[in-house]
Amino acid sequence: MGGDLLTIFGEVLPSHYTGSMVGTMRAVVKAKSSSGLELRSVSIPNVGPRDVLVKVRAASICGTDLHIYRWDPWAQARIRPPLVVGHEACGQIVEVGRDVAEVRVGDYISAESHVVCGLCDMCRTGRGHLCRNTRILGIDRNGCFAEYVAIPVINAWLNPPDMPPEIASLQENFGNAVHTAFTADVRAKKVLVTGCGPVGLMAIAVARAIGARAVYATDISPYRLQLALKMGADATFNSR
Repeated sequence: MGGDLLTIFGEVLPSHYTGSMVGTMRAVVKAKSSSGLELRSVSIPNVGPRDVLVKVRAASICGTDLHIYRWDPWAQARIRPPLVVGHEACGQIVEVGRDVAEVRVGDYISAESHVVCGLCDMCRTGRGHLCRNTRILGIDRNGCFAEYVAIPVINAWLNPPDMPPEIASLQENFGNAVHTAFTADVRAKKVLVTGCGPVGLMAIAVARAIGARAVYATDISPYRLQLALKMGADATFNSR
C-alpha cells in the first residue's frame, strides 16, 4: 500500500533554473502486457500551456502499483503499455507553461494524481472528484516513477520548503485519510478503524485531531497494530 517503499531520483535542480527541459530521463515503465516493470530511458515530457514540469524528489509505492507490477486481472483490464507508472510523488518545479502564474520555478510541490477535464457536467458543478474524463497519473497517463513528470498546475500543491520528501510524497495518500475521517462527524464519538494500512493508520491520527472520544483499530498484522498505537489508537484488536 501507499508509502511501503520510497524511491528517490537524485538531487533537485537549483531554484534559479529557467531553461526548457529536453532530452531523456530514467523512468520505471510497464513496457509490455505481462508481469514486471523495466527501468528505461524515455523522453522528458513536454509541458503544455497550463502544465508544470516537476523534478521528482521522492515517490511512494501504492498497492495499485503492485497490481500493475503483478499484471493481475484489474491491471490487464485497465493498463495500456507502454506506460511510466507511479502516482504518489513530490518534487521541485523546473519549468512552467506559458499560461501558468500560480507557481514558479523552484517551488516544492506534492502531486495530485487525478487529472480532471474541467469541462464536463461534474467538473462544472463543483464535483471534479466525479469527473467523467478523469485520467490518473501512472494509470491512464505517464506517471511519476521517473526523474521528471508533467502535471497540470492545478494538480501541484505547494509544500513548506522544509517538509521531508518522504512525507511530502504521501500528501495525496494522507488526503484520503482526511477525506474519510470527515465524511461523518466523529467529534466526541468512538471510532473504529478496520484495517491498519497506510490510510487507516493516518485516519487514526486525523480522527484524534478532530476530536474523537476514542479510536480503536483492528488488523491481522501485529506490526501494523503496533503502528496503530503509535498513531494514537486507544486500543487495538487482532481480528484473527
